[in-house]
Formats: sequence, C-alpha cells, structure tokens
Amino acid sequence: MENQKSVIKPSLSYGLYLGIALILFSLIMYLLDIDRESPIMYISYLVMAGGLFWAMISFRDKINGGFVSYGKAFGTGFWTGLFAAIIGAIFTYIYVTMIDPGMIEEILFDAEEEILNSGREMSDQEIEQGLNFTEKLVANPVALTIWSFVMNTFFATILSLIIAIFVKREGTIEIVEEKGTEE
Repeated sequence: MENQKSVIKPSLSYGLYLGIALILFSLIMYLLDIDRESPIMYISYLVMAGGLFWAMISFRDKINGGFVSYGKAFGTGFWTGLFAAIIGAIFTYIYVTMIDPGMIEEILFDAEEEILNSGREMSDQEIEQGLNFTEKLVANPVALTIWSFVMNTFFATILSLIIAIFVKREGTIEIVEEKGTEE
C-alpha cells in the first residue's frame, strides 16, 4: 500500500495539469469551430499521451531517483489519467450545460441522419424509438459526463500500458567510492 501512496500523490498534480491541457484543447477546438467528428480532434490523444509520458518521466527522474518499474510507471500514468478524466468529466458537464448546450441537439440530429441514411427501411415508430434510446443513453448532460469519464479513463489506461514500456528503468543506485591516489 505504501507504493500506491507514493504514486498517487504526485499523480494528482500531473492529472491536474493534464486535465487543464485537455480542457484548453477542447476550448480551442470550440473557438475555432472544429466539428467534434473532425480528424483534428484525434490530437487530443496526442495531448493525453504527452501528458502521461511527462508524468511518468517526471516521477521516474524527479521523485524516484531515475528508476521506475513498469508497474510504478503504469500506476503513475493510470492515476494521472484518472485524475485528468475526473477534471475532464466535470468540464464536460459544464460544457454541455453552459458553454455549448446546442451540442445535445446536434448529437440527436446526427443520430437521426445516421438512422435515415442507414439504407434500412424503418417505420416512424422505429426511428422515434432509436432517437429516444439515443437521448436517454447518450444525449443528455449526465450521460455525456459519464461517457467522457469512462472513455478518458479507458484511453489513459491503454496509453499508460504502452508508454510505461518505454519509460521503465529498473536498477539500483550504485554508490561509487573514489579512491585517492597516493603518489
């Protein structure tokens, strides 16, 4: 349990910074009016990967004496990602309720377009049921908040598993004694 505490505390700070970076990226995309389905939005995964890498390297080099096991590197990334996901989820709720409340209507409109363009014959009742299902499970502030938290945690976990492979540096600190030369 002692090992977890030593990873969790610094990860809280790293997660805060990563969460803020992801929020700033989202706000920039909103201000530039970039569609949420645009391939440019995948840059957020690079931001997340960069933040997780930075957290693991910082933990290894600044806190853990230049060495870190795969497990501790992954733990640092996981907890950093979890804290960033919590901050991101809070932002998501604020975003869809205050900043861009039209996003929910846009999601419903896109869902309706997708249903109509699916090429499958559907009755009006089936279309209405599909839209009701979408509205209950996806297109409301609480559902989007939960979805944001789950997906950010999932991707942070996957990225942490991968990045920890490259960050780990196992070993022990060797103390080298210099012997004076007597002439």
